Amino acid sequence: MSDTGRQVVEVPGVEFPEWYPSSTAVTAGPFVFTASLSAVDWTTGTLAPAARVEPGLPNSSGHPVKLQVREVYRRLSTTLEAAGSGLDLGVSINQWHPTYHGLTERHEPLRDPYELFWEKWRYQAHAYIQSRDEFLLADRPASCLMPMDRLVSAEELIEVQLVALRAGSGITKRAYAHDVHSPLGGYSVGVESGPWVFSAGFIATDFETGLHPNARVPHHIWYGNQVAAEVEETLRQVRITMEASGARWDNVVKVVTYLTPHGIRNMPAVDEVFAKQWPEHPPARAIVPVTGIGGVNGGNVEIFVIVARPEHGGEREVVHAPGALAPLGHEAQAIRSGPLLFLSTQLGRTATGPSADTLRWKAGAPHTRRHIADQVARIQDNVQRICEAAGTSIENTVKADVYLTDMADLGAFAGAWTGAFSSGLPAAGFFEAPPSSHEVPGCDVAVDLVVHCP
Repeated sequence: MSDTGRQVVEVPGVEFPEWYPSSTAVTAGPFVFTASLSAVDWTTGTLAPAARVEPGLPNSSGHPVKLQVREVYRRLSTTLEAAGSGLDLGVSINQWHPTYHGLTERHEPLRDPYELFWEKWRYQAHAYIQSRDEFLLADRPASCLMPMDRLVSAEELIEVQLVALRAGSGITKRAYAHDVHSPLGGYSVGVESGPWVFSAGFIATDFETGLHPNARVPHHIWYGNQVAAEVEETLRQVRITMEASGARWDNVVKVVTYLTPHGIRNMPAVDEVFAKQWPEHPPARAIVPVTGIGGVNGGNVEIFVIVARPEHGGEREVVHAPGALAPLGHEAQAIRSGPLLFLSTQLGRTATGPSADTLRWKAGAPHTRRHIADQVARIQDNVQRICEAAGTSIENTVKADVYLTDMADLGAFAGAWTGAFSSGLPAAGFFEAPPSSHEVPGCDVAVDLVVHCP
């Protein structure tokens, strides 16, 4: 597998404005990482004409979700073509839809989101899946579709980001299914691609009765932890599927764990399950706070993994940077595999919680957003220490997913973030997570990164 280095791809007609802190796509080795793309016209901040419903004909000028999906996939196709790839070469896809829009007030964070938003999520997700199938015809990539509080634009209903193979890379992909997890959405539960196997996002369901019987706890006695039961059942299904492909569980390099606010509050129980799964040398792990788990009513957990294939150039090396912060839970600081470095979630914290500077700025001058600048600086310093231990640099970041607890902080984030990237920004997505939902209370931004290792 040849390593062609990190290259930023800016695509005319798809590129972001100068103030938006993302490249359209970034290539690293045989892979392309796209930004989280929407149907927004970035010269106006509103939807592109092709994605708009006629205001006077809201019921007869097209489905609002499907119009946006078609524009998003047009942009994805254009971007991938410019990067030497195509939609048929996609291996892993993430999709996001919003719960709130614009300045709509959030509901109280402890209130059950399913009762409030289930039908809204169904409306968006069902229409998305129908339109997606117009473009992804066969061997679909491994998939996650998650509700967040907000996306960047007030009008957008969907964002999509894709990891795809570059044509001519010498690597082929193989998508597969398994009866332990038979999703109704028609996506692949796993895709083999060169150095890695990508799983889909798994949830603790049997797709027939709701939560899988293994993930249900009795409600008539004080026994059982619902979140831990979901994590355990989800990882059981993922493991069976990955091992059926020939991958080894101890070669998992990255676990992305989506948790509702209730799930985040149960992190100690989540960690206990992870410690049983990987007693030694755990993978890198991203903890992503989400509004809900749209795939099963009442669920709290969705998980996908990336597994190394050493026989195909995906060796697994645990990275330990003595000068960087110790991991928060049962996870590695980072795992190096093939041409990439997979990091665990990065928060602008100290070893004991939020920094004194963050807390002082939030209390004394919150409107200056200096607390965001402090957290970004701490994230970048910690990332650079980990990257140096792995023989690379933060400048080589190819993908960044940024989770803000207030989308109004995006401008302050961008002002503090972009200076670290003199050779072009990573492909990025920006999402508003529920309030006070990060692992460390008091932190306002979390970043999930993938970095190229030359």
